[in-house]
Amino acid sequence: MRSVGMLNTALLCVAITTSAWLTWTFATDAGDAKTDDAASEPARFTIDADEVEVPVGPYARIVSASTIADQVLIRLIEPSRILAVSRHSLQGPDDPWRYEGKAGIGRAEDLEKIIALQPDLVFINGFVDVRHVQRMKEAGLTVFNLGEMRGVETFLPNIIEVASVLGVPERGEVMAREFSRRLSSVAADIPRDARERALYVGIHGDRLYGGTAGTSFHDVLEAAGLIDVAAEAGLRDWPAYSSEQLLSLDPPWIITNDKSETVLCRHPGFTKLSACQNKRVRGVDTDLLTDPGLGILRAAEAVHDTVYR
Repeated sequence: MRSVGMLNTALLCVAITTSAWLTWTFATDAGDAKTDDAASEPARFTIDADEVEVPVGPYARIVSASTIADQVLIRLIEPSRILAVSRHSLQGPDDPWRYEGKAGIGRAEDLEKIIALQPDLVFINGFVDVRHVQRMKEAGLTVFNLGEMRGVETFLPNIIEVASVLGVPERGEVMAREFSRRLSSVAADIPRDARERALYVGIHGDRLYGGTAGTSFHDVLEAAGLIDVAAEAGLRDWPAYSSEQLLSLDPPWIITNDKSETVLCRHPGFTKLSACQNKRVRGVDTDLLTDPGLGILRAAEAVHDTVYR
């Protein structure tokens, strides 16, 4: 169990209104982030997803092979301390200008490039081959694994973990609170009993897949003011749908990727779907919809606007 995640569970589950001076671009000056615990003894290490104790310190040569770490780092510390970020962030929806001048890492397996940069800290996400992690450690690199990317339930602890291992936990708490506050405000005007029911459906080749409880797709639907039909049916994670199953669920609204909006209802038999008959299939930018980090907020805003306005 990650000690940081446990310590901050109560903090992260509640959206707390922040001071008027707080903006979406977070301060990097240590004096801008103060807490009542400033005099307490600082943590000596933070535990990562592999249950490894990673020393806390003012790392100055950081490489990120994680889109989540990219988003947090660029908002919490001086950009000069970041050597490289994931290549996706250099081209993705999170304002690529933020990463100007940074090297791009295709994936954590780009070992030679990562080692050549001689970082003092490397962030990775998810199930990276343990042999690659070991190789980095053998080269003298400190590695922090942020674990799975499942949306809000992992993104908020990840913010705290990144900030904690860099020795600026207060900044992480501020960022997590503000993200939670903004996400909870997207559909604050929609009462629960007035919310539309919807389903996320993606198309990959001739296969249909979803994203529901335990994923960022579910978070987007819920934050946008929708009731997730798949979660209602007891589904979790990323189910593969058969045509019969989708017709049985028959969601009033379907949220999909922008490139799938015009083709989904052409699938054999799908003209019977309520969403197709009522022209309630909406596409959202794929990069936003598949982002398990800050993109959840922008995707939720886009879905809310397309359904309720």
